[in-house]
Amino acid sequence: MDNATELLNPSTPLAFLPPALADQFELSRYLFAATLGAYVWDVALNLGNDYALLFKHRVRFPTIVYFLSRVFTLAFILSSFIYTVAPVKSCDALVLGYSICLVLSQTATAMLFFLRVTAVWHPSKIAFGVFFILWIAVLGAGMIAPFGIRSTHIEPTMQCINTALPANIEVTAIMPLINDTAIFLAINYRILAHTIVANSRLAHLRVFFGGPGLSTLSQALLRSGQHFYFIAVATHITLLVLLKLPQLTRIDHAMFGIPAIALINAMACLVFRRIKLGLISSDGISNAPMTGLSENLHATANPMSLSLHSRRTDPTTTGFGLNAAYPLDVRVQMEIDKFEGADGSQEIRKPTTLA
Repeated sequence: MDNATELLNPSTPLAFLPPALADQFELSRYLFAATLGAYVWDVALNLGNDYALLFKHRVRFPTIVYFLSRVFTLAFILSSFIYTVAPVKSCDALVLGYSICLVLSQTATAMLFFLRVTAVWHPSKIAFGVFFILWIAVLGAGMIAPFGIRSTHIEPTMQCINTALPANIEVTAIMPLINDTAIFLAINYRILAHTIVANSRLAHLRVFFGGPGLSTLSQALLRSGQHFYFIAVATHITLLVLLKLPQLTRIDHAMFGIPAIALINAMACLVFRRIKLGLISSDGISNAPMTGLSENLHATANPMSLSLHSRRTDPTTTGFGLNAAYPLDVRVQMEIDKFEGADGSQEIRKPTTLA
């Protein structure tokens, strides 16, 4: 027995773990390293865009939230990676540190979602109230992690390992899932209601599930960045399923959570950058194509708000009716150009914006 003990390498913590647990621990190291590398690569690829956001656009509250979400997410991934690979004097202190980074990352990312949906639903106070409550719920659910995770050293080394997770740890994944799904569906409905000019909700549903105009709706959803939000929602669902699988250990639960947080944050930040750089409209519908089931419907544009509204009007009284020779967004831009040319010093007001 003494000979077997002497053969153990004291600098290799995995030698002091059961083989199955050692394999899972080593796999988590590889996954954390890959996640850290991918996230750093994403940050590096967008350094030019981030520079433009800081020095070529006005730095307002949404921009501050964007950069905070990036910093907190990177800090969470980096501290989690250090926790699994480096000798640490106080395991509980490092766990508390990366747990706080997790809460701040989730909260800042959820705030980006909140700013987006309130911009799309402006000026609805009901929507603002509902999604603000959901944001508070995300913050509250995230507070479970810092007070429930326990860790210890892999004796006799200084390597740390988790020993206990909160019994209701799933709540930290359920609340962001509910929040992100509600925001995803709310923005979809807003785009649907604007894009599909129909006479009833039943007609809206018919178009949504494959009726005439589905291609136009798909274009509108893609232009508004909804496919990125869908990836975030799908990631939440996948993470929740993994957390509920009984055959997975506590190491597996922590292992899959980190790449999920990184991917969700990357998607939210991607949408924000596209909005700020003008690739996606702030309200989600200004540049959306339109289709309808009625022939006497015309789109009107108010250059003061840069948002379109569907109205039933008479072609003889509408000065800005549909014309096949000029696409809708081109005509809108022409009217805006005329407006700016009339008074170059007058500022165009927008209903709400993330910029």
